Amino acid sequence: MKKVLSAIALVACLGLGLAYPATANQQEPKQNQRPPELDKPGEVETKSKSAPNYLYPDNSSKTEAQLIKKENAIGKLKKDLRLKQIKLAKYSEYLENKKQRGGDIIENLQVHPKRLVWIAEIDAPLGINMPRKNGQYFKSKKSSITIVVDAETGQRFDTDIVETA
Repeated sequence: MKKVLSAIALVACLGLGLAYPATANQQEPKQNQRPPELDKPGEVETKSKSAPNYLYPDNSSKTEAQLIKKENAIGKLKKDLRLKQIKLAKYSEYLENKKQRGGDIIENLQVHPKRLVWIAEIDAPLGINMPRKNGQYFKSKKSSITIVVDAETGQRFDTDIVETA
């Protein structure tokens, strides 16, 4: 008798289990359906991209008189350092120049590519002391230093130090 009741219960559960999904599909509309207008030939589904909101927006229309003076961009150099040159350029030009020299490119995505920056090239013929993570200093050999400073605010964006032969 127990076997008969178990078999009946099993058949009833299977019947209900198969019937529920069939009726559920008929009652509820599919939620993640693709709109039919996108299935027309020649139609392309795109996502609109909003313009980036830069912390340092394009200022390329400003004149040099509206920017900080190049002498104030890097401040006073230590006695063993020599200013090779300082020039006004766009941030994208600095990145392209760095790429051509073989440097690692870590672009600051808060800076608009057309943002004006002062690029200072400095020679360190006697090397420089560079701090390590452990708090001690490492003395480099003859080096070339490139400093990138925002031409409007004076904010330093990047410093590259390369040992030269």
